[in-house]
Amino acid sequence: MCGPAIARDRRPRSWLSSGFAYVVRWYNPRLDPAQVDAIVRSVLYYSTTYRVDPRLVMALIAVESGFRVSVESVAGASGLGQLMPETWRAMGINPADPVGNIYATIRVLRGHLDRYGSNLQLALAAYNAGHNAVTRYNGIPPFRETQWYVYNVMTLYRHLVGS
Repeated sequence: MCGPAIARDRRPRSWLSSGFAYVVRWYNPRLDPAQVDAIVRSVLYYSTTYRVDPRLVMALIAVESGFRVSVESVAGASGLGQLMPETWRAMGINPADPVGNIYATIRVLRGHLDRYGSNLQLALAAYNAGHNAVTRYNGIPPFRETQWYVYNVMTLYRHLVGS
């Protein structure tokens, strides 16, 4: 099951998906229930497919876009995962499609987790600043934005995990 089929799957939601729906609505109360459901189902499906903790994905998207589907940064990043144009073009997705954006976000994050041996902080720094910056500085780059980003995603992730 992929793409729009996820949004049409009407099986009962688990406590985890209900909690995720609450998080999405808290960040973006303007989304209609069908959009919230499609986001949550996509996060759960692709997180399972690519072996990424869905709570990490939820934290990343919350920090990246606040679950605003069509937000665009001054740098040109767009969508829920704030993907740069070269990324979504290379992956053949439409950044305005929430399901495709979540798919690409999780694929990119999985690549960084593989590169850094599942070191969450380095993977997040690479997601934000690029893996070349992490390599150049042999760790989290000394950029205020990147340090803030890693701190905020990790703080929210720990909250979602319950630790």
